Amino acid sequence: DFFVIFLFHKVLLLEDSDHYDLFSQLDRKEFLFCLFKHLCIGGTLCQFEDVVGPYLETTKALYKDLVSVQKNPETKEIRIISTVFRVSAYDDNGLCYPSRKSHEQTFAYLIVDPCKRHVHTLYHCFGGSLFTD
Repeated sequence: DFFVIFLFHKVLLLEDSDHYDLFSQLDRKEFLFCLFKHLCIGGTLCQFEDVVGPYLETTKALYKDLVSVQKNPETKEIRIISTVFRVSAYDDNGLCYPSRKSHEQTFAYLIVDPCKRHVHTLYHCFGGSLFTD
């Protein structure tokens, strides 16, 4: 479903890529990495881009907007207090949310801040809307 234009997309997507192991499986499960990957890969109408800087900056800004942190007053250590959930729902016919069709770029995240009692939602449906099959 993806047109892999340059080596970096291969690193993000293809396990048989020569450089796939630059990121560990643990790294790949981190929300920050997932955001970066989603932004880099994009949607069906993305154009070729050979500069990674804007993706890094946008990922960092989005992450800071979505995830809350607290500083320990004694150790001065910063820790993440938000909990991130990747959400899927199923009905009698199988997957129904975030879309009926499963796709790497179709996702719904709920980011919960327990202190502020806020929930942020980040949703994307690859190649169409929620209501199309």
